[in-house]
Parts: sequence; C-alpha cells; structure tokens
Amino acid sequence: MKTLSCFLFALGSFLVTEVLADSCADPSQAVPVYRDFNDQIGDHFYTTNNTEYTLANAGGYFAEGARFRVFSTQVPSTEHLLRLWNGGAGDHFFTLDTTEATNAVSSTGGYVLENLAPMFVYSSQICGTVPLLRYWSAGNSDHFYTISTTEVDNMPGYSFERIEGYVLPLVGSSSSATDGSAAGTGTPGSPAATTSPPAKTNAAVPMPVGHLYFLLPLALAVAYL
Repeated sequence: MKTLSCFLFALGSFLVTEVLADSCADPSQAVPVYRDFNDQIGDHFYTTNNTEYTLANAGGYFAEGARFRVFSTQVPSTEHLLRLWNGGAGDHFFTLDTTEATNAVSSTGGYVLENLAPMFVYSSQICGTVPLLRYWSAGNSDHFYTISTTEVDNMPGYSFERIEGYVLPLVGSSSSATDGSAAGTGTPGSPAATTSPPAKTNAAVPMPVGHLYFLLPLALAVAYL
C-alpha cells in the first residue's frame, strides 16, 4: 500500500512538472534589452529597439550594452513591463504594477506612459529565468534595473526596492553576470553585445490537456491511502 501511494505521488508530481513546462515560451523568441546611461540627467534607459538605442546614444546617452532578455510580444505566463518617463525628473521607470503606474502618471506623479518597444517578462521565477532587481536613487531621481546582485556595489546612493519580474539571462552568461560596468564607468559609445539564437533548454514540452484530469483522481487516491 505504501509503495502504491509513493508511486501515485511521484506520477502526480511528474504530471504537474509537465504542465509547468508547457507554460514556458520558447526562449529563442526572447530579445536582448539594451541599457543606456545619461550622466547629465542621471537616467538609465532600457529598450529592445536597436534603432531607439542608437538614437539615444546620439542624444547624450552612453551605450552600456545588452543586459538581459525579455519577450517583445506577450507569451504564456508573462506580463507587460510598463514603461514610463518623467521629463522633469529625467527618469525612465518600468513596473509590472498597473496601480503603481497609474499613480505615477497622476497629476502629482509627473510620469507619462510610453508604449514604445514593449517588454514582457515572467511574474514568477520559472522557465530558467532570473530576478530583475529594481533600485532607486533619490539623489539622481533614477530607477535602475539589473540581474546582477553586485553591480550596485559601485553605485553609492542606490537602494534596493524589489524584484520587478523575472527575465532570461544573456546567452552564454551566468545568471547574475552583466556584460558591462556600473553606471558612469562604461566606455561611452561602446557597441551593444551581440546575441545568437539560444539553445532551447527551456522550450515548452508538449503535453495533452487531458493529462490534467489525472491529477484530481491521483490526489484523491493518495489522500485515501
């Protein structure tokens, strides 16, 4: 009886794992996010659009290269990372929280919603993703985003706010690595890191929806045993 119970539990766990894997988008669809820094206004800027990135570099921003990967269109289990801009403060702000975005664009917030180069990220850590860390500098009026846990060590004045979402690391990099330096220390105008199609290590695993119907009987059987 105990052996049967363990078997049913293991089988149920396997099916749940298959369901979760099926919710992962093909990572080869992900695109790099490029980061710029403007030391005159103290603003970090992020975009998936290479043309926009190049124009920003010509308009006072320093190129800091590709930092992580997101999806440019919505795929299963992802949410829209909203992009906002405050011209008075000189700050680009990204958030998954629609309430926070609404408050930021209120009459006292000073931000406007931008829908250029949409980004979609996972809201939970699945599918080989890593946390996108959000920091804030009151002195620079600057929001800063990174997957590195040590990058801000050389950036005095920045304090951790929260994990803003979960993104894919660059191809061939470690989960916490970046390909450039901290703000203001990178080489101005340095070229963006090149990317190649990633191996499909977290590609969706097809599974018939009908398998879901096995889960309830299995759970009941285990509870009964």
